[in-house]
Amino acid sequence: MPEQGWNVNDIVHENDFDKLFRRVELDLPKFKRFFNKMHPNMSKQKFNEAVDFNEKISERIHMLYSRYALLEEVNHKDQVAKKQVARVQELSIRAEDASRKITLWIRGKKIDGKNILDDENAKRLFLSVPGLEYALKRSRDAAKYTLSEFEERIITKKDSTGLSPLLDLRALIETDLVFPVKVGNKPAKIYRTVDEVTRHFTSSKPMIRRAAYVSLLSTYKKNIEKFFLIYQAVVKNWNNEANIRGYKSPISIRNFANNIPDEVTSKLIDVCVKNKSLFHRYFEFKAKELRVKKLKRFDIYAPIPKHEERSYSYNQSVNIVLSVLGDFCNTFKVYAERIINENHIDVYPRPNKTSGAFCSSVTPNITPYVLLNFTGRKRDVMTMAHELGHGIHGIYSNKNRLGAYHANLPLSETASTFSEMLVFESLINNAKTVQERKALLFEKMADSYATILRQCYFVKFELIAHRSIKEGITPEELSNSYFSLLKEQFGNVVDIDPLFRYEWAYIPHIVVNPFYCYAYNFGELLSLALFARYKKEGSNFVHKIEKILSYGGSKDPQEVLREVGVDITSRSFWQSSFNILDSWQTQLDGG
Repeated sequence: MPEQGWNVNDIVHENDFDKLFRRVELDLPKFKRFFNKMHPNMSKQKFNEAVDFNEKISERIHMLYSRYALLEEVNHKDQVAKKQVARVQELSIRAEDASRKITLWIRGKKIDGKNILDDENAKRLFLSVPGLEYALKRSRDAAKYTLSEFEERIITKKDSTGLSPLLDLRALIETDLVFPVKVGNKPAKIYRTVDEVTRHFTSSKPMIRRAAYVSLLSTYKKNIEKFFLIYQAVVKNWNNEANIRGYKSPISIRNFANNIPDEVTSKLIDVCVKNKSLFHRYFEFKAKELRVKKLKRFDIYAPIPKHEERSYSYNQSVNIVLSVLGDFCNTFKVYAERIINENHIDVYPRPNKTSGAFCSSVTPNITPYVLLNFTGRKRDVMTMAHELGHGIHGIYSNKNRLGAYHANLPLSETASTFSEMLVFESLINNAKTVQERKALLFEKMADSYATILRQCYFVKFELIAHRSIKEGITPEELSNSYFSLLKEQFGNVVDIDPLFRYEWAYIPHIVVNPFYCYAYNFGELLSLALFARYKKEGSNFVHKIEKILSYGGSKDPQEVLREVGVDITSRSFWQSSFNILDSWQTQLDGG
């Protein structure tokens, strides 16, 4: 049973780090030689050589960066890791500068002394690079948002010296926070990680749930000006770049990167909001189960009475997840085992470690890395399935080249949420009592709320925040805007303590990855629809899922989904997934 730690030597061995770093440095001048040979009528072979060289440099920088960035994630006080990450970031800037002329020329931009790459020759050259045609075409589509060589160089340096340190500062501030949880007259118990506090949100005791929330939110309230200043700077930077590059709106940056039309995101958010009454039904039902007149926000994740939260060991959780994945598709199980057996999983919470969970797919030839903060709850079993699902996706797509390795953001949640669904169904089918089955449905509806409606309202908050910060706003006014959205989200069915107005400050995604959160409700609703297809078609559907995952980022996500009969531009498609959620709630309503 792993106590902690990743085998990051599989990325690049500590003893080889400086040698590989120096090798990249010595290779950077070669970009100029490649650029000098580039012209619209160049041979396919010469173009391939230039692309191969760029991929090789990118891969090596990914390796150098990931080795120490991962170590920093598990210990934000690791000064050696911080030093090496800073070195690689500087090297990455130099690489971007060295390759920028090639990038801009491929995009069809005017470069002094060069003939512009016309559409006909671009198509000829792109088709000569197997697996990268889509990525190269998308790069060319980005020309309209691309600035001059000089301006792009300034933005790159600005992000590395301004934005990146700000995000590092936020992480440092969080790792220094302490959370005193005081229940009744007992002395306060001190926690040093967010995950250790949030685990009490599912306590069967109302006083403990409330105390955990009060501790977390009060701590962020005390530091609200720090978190606001950082968020304000991030938002202003994001908006300034959107304006300079000519994007229609701040969220359009994320939508373009995902190759998701603005109107699809708008429909997704609209459908989620229009279905909030479904979750209101759940909250009203939960209030009856808890024997209270009205649910409090402190009690959203409370377990149902007479059902003790079962505790799972790490090994038990691994066995459950691997067994379920193997029943669906043996390859899923084999890939998950590879991540675990190669010691590419960091399991337990500890001081200075990043909270939450994630999966990092470094390069196609390296097994992905998974970070957990496992505390033995049922939710942790689901999180394990989710993150291993990401890793499985990374291994399925590893036959793609680096430039087409990572799936577009919404599709990147497909394997993870699908794996969660498989584990959920298994737990339901193996429930020994009606009460246990009811508890699982209860928890799944809570998770679906958190993944769908909650994430939707994070995006709604971001839309307001990006506009308000641009116009000028105080930390308290921003918190009031968040509180107004909470009232809209919960309607009249949940009482919300005013302390929740500061909840936005501890949501990392809105700071680190603006407008990322719609990937969660996109992925959840998409996976519900795909899971329904799987239940209908059985084993014949397995290869369709595998095909989706194997594409990585080598194909337009809308085309990928059309192959399995999914039209993400259709409002009725998104609504169909809510019909599944409605059936779960109906089962609960029926007892």
